[in-house]
Amino acid sequence: MERYGMIVVYVALILAFLYISKRIADVLTKFDDDLAVEKEGNTAVALRRFGLYVGICTALAGVFQGGLRRADLVVFLTDGAITTVLFFAAHLLNDRILVPGVRNNDLIKAGNVPTGIVEAGSFIATGILLNGAFAGETGSLLSAVAFFALAQIFLYLAVFLHQRIYRFRTAACLQEGNLSAGITVAGLLVAYSIILRSSIAGDFVGWAESLGWFLISAASGMLFLLIFEKISDWIFLPKTKLGDQIQAGNSAAALLVQGLVIALAVVISRMIV
Repeated sequence: MERYGMIVVYVALILAFLYISKRIADVLTKFDDDLAVEKEGNTAVALRRFGLYVGICTALAGVFQGGLRRADLVVFLTDGAITTVLFFAAHLLNDRILVPGVRNNDLIKAGNVPTGIVEAGSFIATGILLNGAFAGETGSLLSAVAFFALAQIFLYLAVFLHQRIYRFRTAACLQEGNLSAGITVAGLLVAYSIILRSSIAGDFVGWAESLGWFLISAASGMLFLLIFEKISDWIFLPKTKLGDQIQAGNSAAALLVQGLVIALAVVISRMIV
């Protein structure tokens, strides 16, 4: 019975962190999100909030890697507060780096679904990375933050390379309402974050060894993911090319390929452990 009592307490605390995250997001968006969802039926806002809630819970779940015995209240509250700060700091950077020159809030307020999808993918990817950064039994706050930051940099690099390979610009596509581009970028963010999580999770064994392992696994994981995505494009879209379908706004083709990419990322993440 004591264990179930602990579960109730921690779920209540997670709900509290979710509510705090909602209030922070309310301030950042500068418009009434509740009204947009409940009265206006704004799917873009709902997608952003979907990603926010899934991302925050995924990040907080990293505290429980050792079970409830490890995550005492003090540790959980401390890590939860740090995680929330890092989560929103990464969100602000993602908005500026992943989609430069675009006011995401304005597009989402206007109901731009592709932008909502990209933000949802960004939130979930950030949550996955934070989950890995706080998952180890050893290591300091400094090492967790450092490897989380490095993983974010590699995430940006993957998006940049992906755009060059498939010849599209995320910012321009989102402004045009290109749903296939939104799905493609969001899928890549989630897929590569799954691989990067394996690169940063686990016990900290020293800067040289841990950093070396991270660089090798992150770079090889990115290479494998981009190669396998291209192979999936050839095999499962035999009559066309993904790059052409992104330009044409074919969201069905993008959804098919990104589903495969995320599935392959799960496999790759286990292989590089």
